[in-house]
Amino acid sequence: MIEYNRNSYMKKINLNKFLTACLFGFSLTAGLTACTFEDDDYFEESAALRVEHAAQKVQDILTSSPNGWVMQYFCGSSVDNFEGFNLFARFDKSGKVTIAGNHRYLRDGNANKYTESESIYNMLQEDGLVLAFNTWNDVLTPFSDPVDPTAAPKSLVKDGAGMGGDYNFVVMSYNDEEIILRGERHGGEVRLVKCDRTWQEYIDATNELKNAITNTSINSYYVIADNDTLYFSNLRNGVTQYTENLTNYVKLDYLSNCFTPWGFRFEHQDSIGSHAFHEFKLAEDKSCLLNEDGSVKVIAYWDSYVVNHTAVWKMDESKYTAELKTILGQIDSALKTVNSAYSLEGVGLGKSSGSNSVIGLVISFYTNTAKTKTNNIGMEMMSSRLSYGQISITKDADPKTDKNFDSLAARSADLKPLVNSLASQIVGTYMMTPNDFFLPTEVLFEPVNGGFPFQLNSK
Repeated sequence: MIEYNRNSYMKKINLNKFLTACLFGFSLTAGLTACTFEDDDYFEESAALRVEHAAQKVQDILTSSPNGWVMQYFCGSSVDNFEGFNLFARFDKSGKVTIAGNHRYLRDGNANKYTESESIYNMLQEDGLVLAFNTWNDVLTPFSDPVDPTAAPKSLVKDGAGMGGDYNFVVMSYNDEEIILRGERHGGEVRLVKCDRTWQEYIDATNELKNAITNTSINSYYVIADNDTLYFSNLRNGVTQYTENLTNYVKLDYLSNCFTPWGFRFEHQDSIGSHAFHEFKLAEDKSCLLNEDGSVKVIAYWDSYVVNHTAVWKMDESKYTAELKTILGQIDSALKTVNSAYSLEGVGLGKSSGSNSVIGLVISFYTNTAKTKTNNIGMEMMSSRLSYGQISITKDADPKTDKNFDSLAARSADLKPLVNSLASQIVGTYMMTPNDFFLPTEVLFEPVNGGFPFQLNSK
């Protein structure tokens, strides 16, 4: 994983104008290339004329997109970390720009509400090209306003950095589909990508994808390349933590990201082992996200979520084996010896209810003949992840039981031996296959060593 030195990075940013002037020397149409120190006479046009023509070319590109541009906006790295923001921009040849967004720093009661604002832009010809948004814009300017964003607009930040955003951007590279910008003051990256749909459609598709791959239950991920495995966490929050493990880590990097209709993109490129990544897109089979060349996988920590659950996941009755049906029928009869109104409702794995609850095998039963009221009893079992998608389920010779279990077992001598027998059959090593690799509601357990095949449902 690349060590990220923020102070060094900011020093590099201060060279942007010089580097940009060099970069424009080679190409005006395909984008900027390496710096050169040749005399102006080497070129057919003077440096000033080349910049002027480049400025016109960039403005032509900006005004050529019918649906405008998605502006993947990142604040500068000299201040506290902020997530990436999806803004939208439409440029016209008169110098007006309409910028839209629904971010949480919109003011005047518009936070998180879709808002459009019109202002002025210019293509400045300084040492290189600078795209300048030099009048106030309700959507864009709050990022560069020198105030505390949590108390705006009343409380100034001492160093005037505000959120570390910029409104003047050095043009780093461009082509007909993408323009890369760098903030002139704070160095945050802004990427303009031609929008392929209406802005609201883009917002809706992005939210749908974000909710499909992140949620409040699963927000940690394996990052896998070759034999290396690292971890992302808090991806949903837009400031992802990148560590060598999820607890007691030695090194921690913060990577700001924004979501797209296909996945997510980080502000800066990073790496795992020898493999670089910048942007991830959902794989065709929706089992993971892949970086640009497919060498790095991001896989949700779904298997740990299933193994360490506290809610009860119930076994799917349609997949009961004949032997399981026999034992469950005997457990049903044992419950009826306690109370004729009792009947078996189902069996699952999770945390039993009531006092001194245990995590393990949970037997749910109806407590009235109308089958409208339920209760459960629990016997402790242990589940542990062996490798990705593989778990081991074990139990002690004399496992703990909750008070509900003890109370019923005192009135039915057959109940505890039967549940113990059922638990013993579940013991084994399993490969798990989910119905959804980011938030499973069904997981198939295929025995590798011991046990029997079954499916757990979370609903």
